[in-house]
Amino acid sequence: MENLILNATPREDTGKGVARKARFAGRTPGVVYRAGGSATPVSFDVTALATIFRKTADPNTLISVQVEGTDARPCLVREIQRHPVSRNVLHVDFYEVDVDYVVTVEVSLTAVGRALGTRAGGTMRQLIRSVTVQTAAGNIPKTIEMDVTPLENGAFLKVSEIPLPPGVKILYTRDFNVVAVEGKRVSKEEVAAAAAPAPAKGKK
Repeated sequence: MENLILNATPREDTGKGVARKARFAGRTPGVVYRAGGSATPVSFDVTALATIFRKTADPNTLISVQVEGTDARPCLVREIQRHPVSRNVLHVDFYEVDVDYVVTVEVSLTAVGRALGTRAGGTMRQLIRSVTVQTAAGNIPKTIEMDVTPLENGAFLKVSEIPLPPGVKILYTRDFNVVAVEGKRVSKEEVAAAAAPAPAKGKK
């Protein structure tokens, strides 16, 4: 696992006025916290954080937040507050975890292959784009791949049938369809043509 470092500076003062001054100076306010522990107000360069996410293309990236004078802390980004109009980042919550600490996160689903049913004119639909999983913080997959190749027309892939990486568990209370392959739809004109009587043959 690549060590992605985000440098941060501790903030001694908090409040909206202090946060505005930090943003004016090119620093974005945030907080680093962990379950059962106290929160550490920080400020950081938001462009550096954006660069990390552009590089990984993964919202569940584990980031080492390096606060001045302390050891780096592995963190997940738990919440990003944005301005309602400009969409600029106003505040970020960093959740500190150990790499083997079990977390609950949302992970995307990716269909792989070409369903058999589509070769016969059917259409494949991915009904669910992401699922909630439990796994160790250092083991979060970027995406979960689903092989849809065997699916014929009228077939479904259920969440319980998705092969999972080691140590990853999908959370659900009821089994549900994730992918469906629908048969070729017949137009009204095709139905009418099939139902119409055959034209009478002319007499010799």
